[in-house]
Parts: sequence; C-alpha cells; structure tokens
Amino acid sequence: MRAFLLACAQVKTTVERQPQSRRETEYPSRWKIKMARKTQGSHLFFIDPDTDLVVRVICITSIGGLTAPIDQIETTCLEASARTYVPGLATPGAMTFGINFDPQDASHIRLHELYTAKTQDINFALGFEGSTAAPTVDSNGGFVFPTTRDFITWEGYFSDFPFDVQLNSVWQSTIGVQVSGEATVIPATT
Repeated sequence: MRAFLLACAQVKTTVERQPQSRRETEYPSRWKIKMARKTQGSHLFFIDPDTDLVVRVICITSIGGLTAPIDQIETTCLEASARTYVPGLATPGAMTFGINFDPQDASHIRLHELYTAKTQDINFALGFEGSTAAPTVDSNGGFVFPTTRDFITWEGYFSDFPFDVQLNSVWQSTIGVQVSGEATVIPATT
C-alpha cells in the first residue's frame, strides 16, 4: 500500500495543473476575485487645473451617482411586431460626494474656489482601499496611476456646492459634479 501511495504522489507532482474553470483561463492570476471591496480607505483625488498638482480631498463621507446610462436608438421597421433598438450615446449624470466641510482645510477651500470659478474639465480619480498610493501628474496634465492600486477616473465640473448645517451635527456639503464623458476603471497590475 505504501508503495502505491508513493507512486501516486510522484505522478501527481509530474502532472501539470490544468485550469479548473473558465474563469482561470480568462483572467490573469494577479486579478484576485473578491466578493466585495470595503469603502474604508478609499481616497478621492483631483488635478488642480491651475497648478497641475494632485489634490486629495480630505474627509469624504460618501460618493454616489457616478453613472452614464446608454441612450436607446429605435430601429423598428413598420412590418415588425415589436420595437427594436440599438445602443446610442452614453449620457453621463451628475455624481455627488459628501464631505465634512472644514474652512481650514486647503482641499475644501480649493474645491469651493473651482466651483465659484465655474472651472471645466477637472480630472478626478477615486482610489480603492488596499493601498495608499496616490496618482501623480504627467507632462500633459493627466493622471499617472500607481500599479499597486485600483482607480476609477472621470472628468467633470462642479455643478453644486451646498452647505448643510443642522443641530447637533457638523458642517457638511454634498458636492455635485457634472460628469463629462465616461468613467474609466483602472485595475491594479501588481
């Protein structure tokens, strides 16, 4: 019996492992499949268009509405019994992010200055948890992303900057950004 088990162990070590599922053949092993990603540890960045420096927004409390639904174009012929469609243009929405507003924080003041100046074409990036690496700026004024962190990036302008002051609370603002174009997901590669 012992000889049989040793022979099986030797055969097992010489057989090359085959992919067990379609997922293993389609996705590189560096893409670790996770069921969920925590939001704790996420950071929001933007490129200051006047200085070409990356600014991290301090104390974001929420981010939502980063969407661009696809319009539909009808292609129905008169002889059809049901309508038919093809996808049209994406229509970016107005996303929002919340902050606990602090007039002593330089990033909050800069956000408000860009809002009041009606500055367009601001580049934003949202860094996922798991790394604290920040993006940098290239010679063309665009983001350069570290390979160790996942990001979502988009462009837009500040459409609203309301202040919310309530009893037994802190100063808050839910800032609106009109997205221009589509958001891009940049997965980490290392």
